[in-house]
Amino acid sequence: MKTIENEPNISRHENGNLYFVARRNGKLAVKSLKTADLAEARRKIREMGTLALTAKRKTEPPAVAMPVPLPAALVETKPPALMMSLAEALTEHRRGLVLLSKGTEEMADRGRKAIEEFATTGWEKFSPAKIWTDYRKTGIARQGFLLGSAANHLRWYLLKFVPWAVKRGLLGQEALESLAEVPRLKVNSRQIRVPAVALVAEFLAMVESEDAEGGAFLRFLTVTGLRLSGALNLEWSDIDLGLGTMAIMQKGGWKKVIPMTPEAVELVTDRRGRPRPCPLDIKALERVERRMKRFAKGLDIDLKTFHSFRHYFASRCLLSGMTVQEVAKLLGHSDQGQLVLKTYGHLCGEHLRQSVAKVRLAS
Repeated sequence: MKTIENEPNISRHENGNLYFVARRNGKLAVKSLKTADLAEARRKIREMGTLALTAKRKTEPPAVAMPVPLPAALVETKPPALMMSLAEALTEHRRGLVLLSKGTEEMADRGRKAIEEFATTGWEKFSPAKIWTDYRKTGIARQGFLLGSAANHLRWYLLKFVPWAVKRGLLGQEALESLAEVPRLKVNSRQIRVPAVALVAEFLAMVESEDAEGGAFLRFLTVTGLRLSGALNLEWSDIDLGLGTMAIMQKGGWKKVIPMTPEAVELVTDRRGRPRPCPLDIKALERVERRMKRFAKGLDIDLKTFHSFRHYFASRCLLSGMTVQEVAKLLGHSDQGQLVLKTYGHLCGEHLRQSVAKVRLAS
């Protein structure tokens, strides 16, 4: 089967039919989409979701006729490593790498670029441990420090690329031994500062005074807690004002219905009549981002990125008395609150102390 360009999860069989191909929990899932039309295949994936498509066990595609072997005299006798350069291998590996979110796609691209930069000798003396170490040293030399998460991202990519290359005979077993020497760095979680509601209201008013549409978009992120992609891709058909719910596209490519806050319902109601709830293009986003960073710096609040509004939303919900599980549901998480507790655990402790201080048991 051949992978469709810009569609890493869709492959076309020689019979013309399209198949969904993904790796989940270390197992390869291959499922026929029962169509040869690419647009129809995309529609089916959106409707069914990647989780549903990968839930079943591996489905074998139709048998493919084996090619007739070439005479021994015509067979290429060069070692596999000489038949594919490092750059070609990185490109080939990237084509087959199944990435289910924008974040992992960016991690993969950064990892590929780091290997290209630091593996200067190609396959010769290729050492994952040395690449990782040089990457850290160079980062520290450039900016005085290098976040442990950046080195961990490179480690994540090496753990995917090196075994792939060893399996194809491009690297020897010594590369796996070197890979075992690459440690995972402990990254201390940053405690999120939660600005006062009045200060956030002032911040939003300042942005809206210069950019009404951009300020309204930031207000929408504030009262919904949506990711940037989720807000931009939201359609009117995804919103049920009667029930007060939104169907939000998740990282895995499937939609999840979540409840809306009263402020979100009011804001969405006022925006009826527009093509979409948040009709901003890339230039409009760049303009509002510049204003956002300028005003946030002036007020000394941690609202300098679009994702920081999601943190603010979750923090305020927890401080208002909502349970970890309830906040996880509003954020669209499916882990029963594990990630919320890990990220905002310090806020949960503070809320508990305040609640205990109000308890009267014998007086």
